[in-house]
Amino acid sequence: MAYQSNLTSDEVHGTRAPLDIMFLQDATETQQPYINAARNGITQICNTLLSGGKFAQQDLRFGLIAFRDHPPQEQSFILQEYPFTSDVESFASNLASVTAEGGGDDPDCQSDALDAANRADWRDGATKVVVMITDSPPHGIGEDGDGFPEGSPLQIDPLCVATSMGRAGITLYVIACEPTLSQNYKGARDFYQGLARKTGGRVLNLNELSVLPTLIAGSALEAVDSEIFVARHQAEVRSMANKENISASEISLRLHKNLVTAGIQHSTLVVDNVYHENFVAAGIQHSTHVVDNMHGQCAQGDQNVDIWFNAENLAEARNKIQQVGGILERCQAHGTPAEQSAAVETQPISLVQVENVLQKCLVRV
Repeated sequence: MAYQSNLTSDEVHGTRAPLDIMFLQDATETQQPYINAARNGITQICNTLLSGGKFAQQDLRFGLIAFRDHPPQEQSFILQEYPFTSDVESFASNLASVTAEGGGDDPDCQSDALDAANRADWRDGATKVVVMITDSPPHGIGEDGDGFPEGSPLQIDPLCVATSMGRAGITLYVIACEPTLSQNYKGARDFYQGLARKTGGRVLNLNELSVLPTLIAGSALEAVDSEIFVARHQAEVRSMANKENISASEISLRLHKNLVTAGIQHSTLVVDNVYHENFVAAGIQHSTHVVDNMHGQCAQGDQNVDIWFNAENLAEARNKIQQVGGILERCQAHGTPAEQSAAVETQPISLVQVENVLQKCLVRV
């Protein structure tokens, strides 16, 4: 079966559909600058989303889940949930009401926040995006000093939740607050990369607070374009995977070749690698294109990412993970991030973007 895309780039970028974005905001003691940046940047986020003509104001909804931790690690709250709203001022007010403090041990209750997001009141037919902003991992992934080493006390498994999100058409983007996440946790980045891949999403590095609005808006715009290709190609992808027994990687290569030949373009978030100078010093090649995985040149971490991606639950993955040190240790980087910039551009669709489309096609209910 040969792929034939009847969508032109103009049709892709002129498509209009609702967009729901759920913010999962870490509200532990280090996070106040990020909360403030998200609140102060909401107008920029909206303007970026509206500027391409894909949406009217009423097409956009924003929700918020602030998270800390379970007692006895944290006594204030586990989650604070704010439902979706199209009222941007109301959403900004919700963000302003969140203050950063406490948190107890280092891991937090990201798993519970993901579960709440998965159960949120998403609109049928909307592009569904979860953006998690954090500098710590969830409980149960094997980090030192974890007060709940088996995972959430409520028996919520983040890998199971991510699988459910993928089936429901919810894409997860994790915005990793750097350098804290990479300096303080040996396996958190690997975990988050595997987790996000289950939904067709990915991990984004954040070092400069000024680029946070661009990372959020760019993630959403990438997800919107991705959903268009999922709708167009899902039946064909499943047919090739099931009837012709062709691997996902081969399908991705074929589809990518077809789309590139057809001149298809995709909204693309372009962001500097915040450890550029460190990686150059270590002899590691650099790409400013965000879909060039930061771990790509550090092969020791790749296997762990795949383990988290393929595992059905935390217990299964923990039995297979090989601790190899954090990304900075693996790549002999001293951890001083370079200056960071970010922009949303329209570029020829990349192979990684096609791979995310394939993942969504194969897991959707």
